[in-house]
Amino acid sequence: MSSLHRPSLPKLDRGHSQQPEMILWILLSCVVLVALWSPGTLSSEVSLAAILISALLSSIAGFAFSPLAGSILFHLVPDPVLVIKILLIASIAQQVFCTWWLRSLVNVGELAPYLVGSLTTLPLGLLLLLRTHATIYLPVLGGLLIGYGAFVLAKPVIRSGSNPLLGRIAMGALGGLTGGVAAFPSAFVTIWCQAQGFSKERQRSIIQPFILVNQLWAFAALTFLHPVGAISVGLVKYVPPALLGAYIGLRLFESLSTAGFNRVVALFLVFSGIVMAAKPF
Repeated sequence: MSSLHRPSLPKLDRGHSQQPEMILWILLSCVVLVALWSPGTLSSEVSLAAILISALLSSIAGFAFSPLAGSILFHLVPDPVLVIKILLIASIAQQVFCTWWLRSLVNVGELAPYLVGSLTTLPLGLLLLLRTHATIYLPVLGGLLIGYGAFVLAKPVIRSGSNPLLGRIAMGALGGLTGGVAAFPSAFVTIWCQAQGFSKERQRSIIQPFILVNQLWAFAALTFLHPVGAISVGLVKYVPPALLGAYIGLRLFESLSTAGFNRVVALFLVFSGIVMAAKPF
């Protein structure tokens, strides 16, 4: 499609990262302090490492923090409610940092249709989560992600589509549903952006703030529908490793080509699909 029909996308503004070494050392210092002050148990230290590594890997692709970190934390922490709280505070911290880092790329007008769709359907997704069995829909959704991810691995460069407004709203609406039932709002929006042939910067400028807004909305709605208790001050210790992982992941993202980025995204879609399909069992 002619570039005349595409909104212009600014280059990543590196003004906020003119001193990346300072940011890195500040975050490293915070992580070291957290590690020294946290209880000296193996599970606590491994939990902090799991948050850091999961944030690093997911910040390259822009999503899949919860499947990565959750697959480890649920085996380390005996209280599943505490795991959910850890994932919530670490994931939101990561998304805030990534969205701030990429803020010069964000086009609110382009993002708005996806949000209109998702914010409308996300409460329905949460109701499905609370009132239906996961075996009904998660294997199907997981199979779809695995199939699409495998396709993109074979063909990382996809021909551009027409990007119609109704399509963007519909993909956002599907994202609201999957955000509610599977804590994965970006699945269909990611697939849509890749199918349009968007550059890696344009994909992240949509996906990153889309996830953040949906996470905040889901947290507020879930707290109303099914309170899980207050977030304690002690959970703040998981924020520094999440931010450090996000920082390193974003630096790696900047070094990738669009084709390489699409391959990374495809791998994460396959992984998320496997976790999602296996979850009911």
